[in-house]
Amino acid sequence: MNSVSVAVIGAGLAGLACARRLSIDGCRPVVFERQRAPGGRLATRSFEGATFDHGAQYLTVRDSAFREMIAAAAASGTAARWQPDWPGGEQEHAELWVGTPTMNALPRFLARDLDIEYATRVTRLARARGGWTVIDDKGAGVTDFGFVALALPAPEAAALAAMHTPLAERVGAIPMAPCWAVMVGFEGPVQRIADAGFTDDAVLPWIARNGSKPGRHAPDTWVLHASADFSRREFDAPPARVQTKLLERFAGRFGQRLPRILLADSHRWRHARVETPLGEPFLIDPAAGIGFCGDWCLDARGEAAFLSGSSLGAAIGAQLSQIQRSGASGKMRGER
Repeated sequence: MNSVSVAVIGAGLAGLACARRLSIDGCRPVVFERQRAPGGRLATRSFEGATFDHGAQYLTVRDSAFREMIAAAAASGTAARWQPDWPGGEQEHAELWVGTPTMNALPRFLARDLDIEYATRVTRLARARGGWTVIDDKGAGVTDFGFVALALPAPEAAALAAMHTPLAERVGAIPMAPCWAVMVGFEGPVQRIADAGFTDDAVLPWIARNGSKPGRHAPDTWVLHASADFSRREFDAPPARVQTKLLERFAGRFGQRLPRILLADSHRWRHARVETPLGEPFLIDPAAGIGFCGDWCLDARGEAAFLSGSSLGAAIGAQLSQIQRSGASGKMRGER
């Protein structure tokens, strides 16, 4: 079919998968991303010579299409198996994959050859006869898109689409939880603790020795994720207080004095994890020319985000192809 421009808002796994599928189907996706790099929650923080995967910790693989992508990334050197010391943990039942040498290397691999406008925060969508206009927070607009794909956390996608489709109400009802992440580097190794694992702690449900991941060169770096309840309760707390609380919990849970802290930082994820997924791979309103995708559609896993985005990209491509075929057929009938 003739190439049609599609605006994809968000360059996380869902947005990148959507854009790649649109390209395969002959469309021209333009991705708008508010950050200066792709990945969303497949994120890495670097400071003082250390790196921390402070968002998504690993990816699991069940679907053949996702496995194919992971295999391609592994062949390129941007993904590898993580085999932490995690007695009785999930690694015994599933492969754990991470980006290498950092988590955000994987989305950078997916973003290759795509047209991505970074550092562009989309604040408004406008629809006219010529198509969609995407407007950023500086008032600048990019026009004439045939379709818009919103690959954002559900609350953000609903806010952008509220004036344009009744589907926005369904999207806005999807609950997503926040998460405080603390990153810490120690002078020496933390002893007698597994490299990673979920806990039953009401405040600190996840710990990971970031340096145990392949390609990392700072072995005594850790990522601590707070629970949804704690993160809601302390959402507006000063970062230093959150760091202190989680480190106290970390030390207290394992009954030992921690080595001297060399560096520490924190990050507040506003929409970290879907709590009750939509139960459908994507949503699309063909009449309005707008669609939605993300992990919140299917499950709180990176693979779900990828599959949701790819499925929406295929649906948009099919819809635009049908419109073009109908237009061409109508023109031929008129010429007679």
